[in-house]
Amino acid sequence: MASRSAWTPGTASRSPASASRPVPPPRPATRSWPRRGSGPTASGGPPSSDIRRRFPRRSPRPHSTRPSEPLGRSLPADLRALYLIADGDGFRYLTENYAWLSLQSLVAEYTDWREWQDRPWFGWDLEWDAVVFDGTPADTVRRCGGHPGWIRFATGEDGNFLAVDMAPARDGRPGQVIATGRDFDEGPEYVADSITSLLGQHLELLDKGRFEKVEDHIHLRLPDDGGGTRQIIGDIPAEVPPTLQAIHVNDVSGIVDLAPLTAAPALRLLHLNRCTTADPTPLRGLTVESLRIALVGGDLTPLSGHPHPASLALRTTTPVDVAPLRTSSNLRGLDLPGADVTDLSVLVGLPSLRYLALTQRQWTALLESGEEPSALAAARLAGDDVDFADALDLAARLGLATDGAPRAAGTL
Repeated sequence: MASRSAWTPGTASRSPASASRPVPPPRPATRSWPRRGSGPTASGGPPSSDIRRRFPRRSPRPHSTRPSEPLGRSLPADLRALYLIADGDGFRYLTENYAWLSLQSLVAEYTDWREWQDRPWFGWDLEWDAVVFDGTPADTVRRCGGHPGWIRFATGEDGNFLAVDMAPARDGRPGQVIATGRDFDEGPEYVADSITSLLGQHLELLDKGRFEKVEDHIHLRLPDDGGGTRQIIGDIPAEVPPTLQAIHVNDVSGIVDLAPLTAAPALRLLHLNRCTTADPTPLRGLTVESLRIALVGGDLTPLSGHPHPASLALRTTTPVDVAPLRTSSNLRGLDLPGADVTDLSVLVGLPSLRYLALTQRQWTALLESGEEPSALAAARLAGDDVDFADALDLAARLGLATDGAPRAAGTL
């Protein structure tokens, strides 16, 4: 696949820019602790004196709780107040089953390891149609893979973190607590509206005896988040949950009726895998951004002017006119090897198109028109019968240098 430039995403998308960053050496492991969610099995009543260990002492320097210079922003007042009492929890996992970082570690996490704050980019092949989900409640956390306003203050030592969010979304609150990191591929998770609220929830769990302990380690038995179903893999249910944000419909015989999905106004991803639909009209009122569909009849008119689709993988059973896509202002990725497109020159008029997958015949037809999409960053040559020479030929026709193209051989 040919790639010419890094994608400059919006806030609801994940950037491939991290692909060009050097990977730092791993941090030295000084302790071995349980992974998040793998707490001890022994249970007990209210916290007893044998687990009331001394917290790490706070720094004697008053300014140490105001790391605004290295961070470029202030910590929320309640977190600063905590650091006046103790300098982290000594890896006892007392905050939402995460270890509260010392102030020095907080600053280092933000400054020395800044590039790890962003969600990794795994390349165009895997990420061209990726979506970041909304948090629960909606519009509290920005829909992005990382942000300078997220300051990590607690770690699961497994690539997951708690952070104070100093740059919330429209309905959020500065200083709210979010979870982010390795296991949050689909976006950050809202935890609490402040450090104060989070501690209040923890005290309530301790008072009710809803925890497990072994030596210094306390594992809180957290309640379900109550956010409702966000993803379904399988048939479209008769009653679609309004919280649904993604659905993968697999191997359904007959025509798939999309009408029930109108009950999910926050739907972001719809993938029909090895099944077909005849009418995409129900999608007009939805916020679907990642769309994979096979159309019987091939009419894309219902998607005309739709502001949300960012990626479309299309298969058709009859020739299709893709002209309605010219008014989809957010469309950045197209996969068309399975579609019989009547006029590929229409793609030239898609100003935001960054990723395009076509067969060799389709690429030839498009390039013979004398133009190509102006903003194209990645081109994929699809087909079982193409080889490396075909890929180099396409790259050259797209104006890319091919002298240093990497070659690999071998068996798996």
